[in-house]
Amino acid sequence: MTSSLAAQPRRRPGVEEQRRVITAAAVGLFATRGSAATPIADICRAAAVSRDTFYRCFRDKEELIDHLYRTAVDEHILAVLDASDLDYANQAWLHRVFGQTIDSILEHHDVARFLYVESADPASPAYTIINEAYDKVSRRMQHWCRKHYGKAPSREYFRALLAAVQWLVHNAINQGLGPREVGKAKAAAEQLFHAAFTSLEVGAVSAEPGGG
Repeated sequence: MTSSLAAQPRRRPGVEEQRRVITAAAVGLFATRGSAATPIADICRAAAVSRDTFYRCFRDKEELIDHLYRTAVDEHILAVLDASDLDYANQAWLHRVFGQTIDSILEHHDVARFLYVESADPASPAYTIINEAYDKVSRRMQHWCRKHYGKAPSREYFRALLAAVQWLVHNAINQGLGPREVGKAKAAAEQLFHAAFTSLEVGAVSAEPGGG
């Protein structure tokens, strides 16, 4: 007698599940080789999926890297930018937000490390992806400043702040992610932003009304 269980077809993994398998395999390869030296065929082999499955999940390797950035970093930053209580000049707010955001990013510290290293190479997709994200965030911070102060520093000013925070996170990763190292990264990021925004209140930073 044939078992009814044996007759049941094996469930095919969904796209989201396949994406998780592919991204996990890709991060491991990217971390040791870099994305440029990692062909899609090797990612498929490491993930034990077919090329058809890869292309069902991602258009190309650049979309895969964009997915890594958005899920590991950008979504946490955008959650802060969309907060109803957004207040860059409030140190208590900054303390809470940087604590939560850096903790969230460090949950994917292998992705954060890879993105930081790759973003230094103008030929890497990560360079373009991160620079476009920095530009978007800088525009949002300029808008907040104009609304509250009637003026705003240049986007380059804010991009420099974001790059400094990225370095602080990367340094905490390289130092082993101990509580002391992570705490220092959070405190320094908080201090940088608090000084940057409060300086606008006293006019210490040059800015033009509505300038970009």
